[in-house]
Amino acid sequence: MMSFDRIPRVRLGVFPTPLYKLEAISAQYDRNIWIKRDDLCGVALGGNKVRKLEYLLAQAQAEGCDTVFTTGGAQSNHAMLTAACAARLGMECVLLLKKRGVTDHRGNLVLDDIYGAQVRFVDTDRYDDIYAEMDCLETELAREG
Repeated sequence: MMSFDRIPRVRLGVFPTPLYKLEAISAQYDRNIWIKRDDLCGVALGGNKVRKLEYLLAQAQAEGCDTVFTTGGAQSNHAMLTAACAARLGMECVLLLKKRGVTDHRGNLVLDDIYGAQVRFVDTDRYDDIYAEMDCLETELAREG
C-alpha cells in the first residue's frame, strides 16, 4: 500500500492552522472546548476544502489537465475555493452551478469572477443532469485539446 505522504500534492494552504481555546464556552460547560481555524489557511475564505483540493488538483496536473470543473449550488464554497486554487495554479476553472438560490452577482459569484472562473448555470435540481453536462463539457474540451 502506498504511503499517504507519497500521494501527489500541491501546497495551496498554510498548514497547520491554529487551534484556539474558546474560553467563555469552556467555562460555561466546564469543559475545554477548542476550535480549529481552517479559515486561516491562506486561501480565499479558507476551510477544510483546501486540504482536499491540494490532492485533487495535484492529480489533475499529473494527468496533464489544464482545466478543472466542479459543481455545487449557486453560492457554493467548494466551487469558489476550487476557482481560487485553480487560479493560483494557473489552471482554467469552469463551475457548473445549480440555477437555484442567490444567482445575483454577489457573494461567492463575485469571488468566482475575480478568480477568473467560467460560471455556467444549469437549470435543474438533479446532480445527474449536471454530471451529464460535465460529460459533454469534458468531450468538448478534449476535442479542443
